[in-house]
Amino acid sequence: MTEIEGLWPPEISPNKLSILEKKLTGAIVEFNLKPSLIRVAALQYTSLQEQSSWSSNGSEDSAIAPAELAEVIDKIVADQTNDFFELAKLAELNPAEDFAGANLLGVTLVGVDLSGANLVGANLRGALLNDADLSSANLSGANLAGADLSGALLSDANIMNADLHLCGLALANLSGANLAGANLREASLSNANLSGANLSGANLTDADLNHAGLVLTNLADVELAGANVEGARFRNDSGISRQMQEALQERGAILEDL
Repeated sequence: MTEIEGLWPPEISPNKLSILEKKLTGAIVEFNLKPSLIRVAALQYTSLQEQSSWSSNGSEDSAIAPAELAEVIDKIVADQTNDFFELAKLAELNPAEDFAGANLLGVTLVGVDLSGANLVGANLRGALLNDADLSSANLSGANLAGADLSGALLSDANIMNADLHLCGLALANLSGANLAGANLREASLSNANLSGANLSGANLTDADLNHAGLVLTNLADVELAGANVEGARFRNDSGISRQMQEALQERGAILEDL
């Protein structure tokens, strides 16, 4: 619902914006609400005085929802915190379950625990996720372009077909992660742990793999044109030809099989 993006004050933080959009779109679907977008904007400032500006095609019980929703929106807008988890709690949303497909553009989630979270298809473009725990999380099809995931724990995460163009993954732990078909063009993976990861069909064109570890990694049909592999360690990897091994070694990689 792109119309929702213009409803909030321009100075509102990405964390609040993402929570508000998720709460509002979820309520519209759940209660079959038909809000006037202009009145929704006014609702932020007039609170419960504008309850009557909402209409509902649901049951009589669902007619209570607009008043409750107005109160939640006011609380989130007025609250001084920018902590994503605290804001999600105010909105009665579960960060591990309720944000699949959500717009999380530019959010700050530094050091958070999102292990096992369902973030399928989420828009995390430009998000700050450094040192976050995303182990076993489902990020398949997510947009992580330009996001900072340096030092993040992504072991056993599902990142299939995700967009990680220009993503910062330095020192990240991606052991056992499924990155099949992922776009990692120009991504920074220096000193990252990719051991046991599935990189089949991934695009690593011009990526920085300086001193990365790739042991028992699936490299079938991976694209490494222009990638910096200086000091990267390759051992017992599948899907890699002898010819490619030699080419990587010439570019500064350490091939422990040769």
